[in-house]
Amino acid sequence: MNKKAIALMAACAFLLSACQSDEPETKETESVGEETETTSQLSGDYYSAIITDGTYKTSLNRGVTLGLNSTVNLKAFETGLMELSQEHFSPDSYYFQEGQYITTETTNNWLNRVSEDNPDGLNPEDNGKVEPDERNPIYLNSLLEQDYMVQTDDGFKLGGISIGLAMNSVDYYKKVQFGAESETKISQDKLVEEGKKMADKIVQHLRETEGVGDIPIVVGIFEQSTKDNLAGGVYITQAQSDDGSTSLTDWETINQKKVIFPTSGESNELSSFENFKAEIESFFPNLSGVTAEALYTDDQIMNMKVSINTQFYGESEIIAFTQHVSEKASSYLLPNIPIEITIKSINGTEAFLAREAGETQFYTHVFD
Repeated sequence: MNKKAIALMAACAFLLSACQSDEPETKETESVGEETETTSQLSGDYYSAIITDGTYKTSLNRGVTLGLNSTVNLKAFETGLMELSQEHFSPDSYYFQEGQYITTETTNNWLNRVSEDNPDGLNPEDNGKVEPDERNPIYLNSLLEQDYMVQTDDGFKLGGISIGLAMNSVDYYKKVQFGAESETKISQDKLVEEGKKMADKIVQHLRETEGVGDIPIVVGIFEQSTKDNLAGGVYITQAQSDDGSTSLTDWETINQKKVIFPTSGESNELSSFENFKAEIESFFPNLSGVTAEALYTDDQIMNMKVSINTQFYGESEIIAFTQHVSEKASSYLLPNIPIEITIKSINGTEAFLAREAGETQFYTHVFD
């Protein structure tokens, strides 16, 4: 995600996007009984969002979840699905709309255990066991729908749907009410196996839903990270249902991982980060912490997000420190990958720096 994402997140929680132009324009089209338009184009990294009667439509099942382990998992789950969708629905010709076809009631039923009272449950029945290796764990934690629209002479119509399934690698539970938290560990092979079975049921439901028809449906399986992991989870496999098919085949493995510096990492990347960290800590010794999250695809580092926590927040100090961070980041951090740096204090975000792949200098902004 690049520096343009600041304005994007403030406007619409990182859900707006499209192709950049020198003079952004808002596109409009008329449909029966309502006015429909799209948000201004910001960047080819994002989709334009659909606005209907001046209102941004939120998802029908927004907020329905069993509780993702952390905010970093939530963000990775949502933005990861949008990034995955770009492989299937180009931002050049598709527009974004939050999910309008899977209801809150349906989502609640799916996320709960299957039972006599809930035959639609996607999680396994409670077998009455309480020991970690004997009980049936909760596999599916959250579900996300994103709709991708195409523009026609008569307005916008559905062009594709993406579904994200957030699966537990660890199911946290209590053996007795108010008791200590216990854990059932779930292997990646098992969560993928269960996720694929759930995906077929979801696709079949969507095919029977009015308005969906034969449009492409993409499903991504997301493995959320554990509570003690500072990095968010990643999508580990995906598939697409075409031509009205009610099942998914040809699942594609996504070889991604997230690494937190300085606790782990490849030697070259870790060494460059530790040199950067040492330089800025020597300049301002009263730092609370300097960490980075790096995304790897096929063992190749793709981007890095650095977080710096400070104990000071004087304006002159922040400006001087931001200038120093920009200089040392250009000197020590890896070239040719996108890098974001956020400087925070007890008052919140104080400064933001970003560099796109191929650039040598950092864009900087100090917040008032």
